Amino acid sequence: MSDYDFSSSRTSCACHCIKFILGLGVLALILWLSLRTTKPKCSIGDVYVRGLDKSINSNNNTMKRDNHLSFQVHLKNEMKDKAVRYDNITVNFYYGTNTSYPLGNFTIEGFKQGKDKEAFKSGMIETHNMPWDDAIKVVSNGSKAIFRVDVSSRIKYKITFWYTKKHNYFVENKVEVDNTGKSSAKQISCCFGFFGLILFVLSFLL
Repeated sequence: MSDYDFSSSRTSCACHCIKFILGLGVLALILWLSLRTTKPKCSIGDVYVRGLDKSINSNNNTMKRDNHLSFQVHLKNEMKDKAVRYDNITVNFYYGTNTSYPLGNFTIEGFKQGKDKEAFKSGMIETHNMPWDDAIKVVSNGSKAIFRVDVSSRIKYKITFWYTKKHNYFVENKVEVDNTGKSSAKQISCCFGFFGLILFVLSFLL
């Protein structure tokens, strides 16, 4: 009677285990690639504060200044394989870099943004409690008046035929306005970044 080759059996089992682990790794990679999302880019452009435009404000009578502020929100979905669904988008304006001087807000109706698409949403608010004296002094000295613009919503991503759960979406922008009343903008911070992406992927894998 021949002896059973235990070493050969152990080697075979080890090979099967390695193949199984590698298979799981490949499957996890495929799932991660298919579920990976990128937060839409957001910026604020074409801000115009008529009350700071020196060409139409020849005196410092703040009581007669136009309190309206117009703007445009630029949203870009850079994903080529996933669409984005936005709930209503709230745009809050503040004078300065913090929230001490709220000026007003505007609501953009929710919409669906297709794969690798851009959207431009224009709006206008009538500012309240605007510290005109300070803003006029700043731009008159050749500097720029700073506004903070917070954009917030709830979004979900369309992956193939189904949508993910909703995620908080928040972007803080800094807008600088000169004595023409016009602006330049810079995105400062946002939520649902790298760590949010990791949590999102883990929610599907665990």
